[in-house]
Amino acid sequence: MELIIPKSFAPVARWDTIRMILALAACRGWDVYQLDVKSAFLHGELNEVVFIEQPQGYEIKGAEDEVYRLKKALYGLKQAPRAWYNKLESYFIKEGFERCPSEHTLFTKTEGKCLIVSVYVDDLIFTGNNITMFERFKNSMKQEFDMSDLGRMKYFLGVEVVQHSGGIFINQRKYANEVLERFGMRNCNPVKNPIIPGFKLVKDEGGVSVDAMTYKQMVGSLMYLTTTRPDLAFVVSLISRFMERPTELHQQAVKRVLRYIKGTTELGIFYKRGEEEKLVAYSDSDYAGDTEDRKSTSGYAFLLSSGVVAWSSKKQPVVTLSTTELSS
Repeated sequence: MELIIPKSFAPVARWDTIRMILALAACRGWDVYQLDVKSAFLHGELNEVVFIEQPQGYEIKGAEDEVYRLKKALYGLKQAPRAWYNKLESYFIKEGFERCPSEHTLFTKTEGKCLIVSVYVDDLIFTGNNITMFERFKNSMKQEFDMSDLGRMKYFLGVEVVQHSGGIFINQRKYANEVLERFGMRNCNPVKNPIIPGFKLVKDEGGVSVDAMTYKQMVGSLMYLTTTRPDLAFVVSLISRFMERPTELHQQAVKRVLRYIKGTTELGIFYKRGEEEKLVAYSDSDYAGDTEDRKSTSGYAFLLSSGVVAWSSKKQPVVTLSTTELSS
């Protein structure tokens, strides 16, 4: 019997893409709307032959050893996300949409006017400049799938979205307060910066170890908070380097970040309406900034008009010797 390994990968929208859509919509004065697909994975159609055991309590008497063959995808199945994406992609192509070659979850349709759709599993956001196209798109989706029309985009994957006449503002105030509550920092004293300027965080091999699991949970929570907080990108990248063996020194650094968040929960990104669609990029690095391995940390930020849409702070993976050192 031939063993077939099914494809289980399914693309999801990157936050860079979502922020770019919000910034573009703000520049052009468009509203952004949201749809939700009910029981999305059950719409997926399988290309492979898959069998499952009979559910407990529903076995057929006299045929307990028999199995069921699935006709469609099922929640918990590795192929389900991919099957759902293939079903959705086929629908968009049938409806005349074009898929972005560099972002497989971004679809556009142009009929004199413009409609932009971004997909994150079963959540869809869309914007454009024609209400008639909106209504036609929503009606078509409801005929094809079981949908919920959530109206104007307000809350998406833990991010609050506020749309008003001045522009679009995104932040994670609710999530930030939940993180502070979870790690017992709700009543802490706030500080004005996430890390002391010029402070070098090192391995601290002789330091007192702390619970690695708790440390990883704290860093992981902060990582998601960087979705709307570029000011945390560098320090979160820094503290994430010590998750293998964290000490009290590293935990103090994390708690300082939480104290900074305590006083800045209202911060976020604001995209102004009517701004010129101008893409600006900044980059920088600290040459050999790590005192232990002499690796540099580089960073960049891309702004569309007034708001940042993409950023990164990353330590270089290798150190290359110069030609002078090689020759000597």
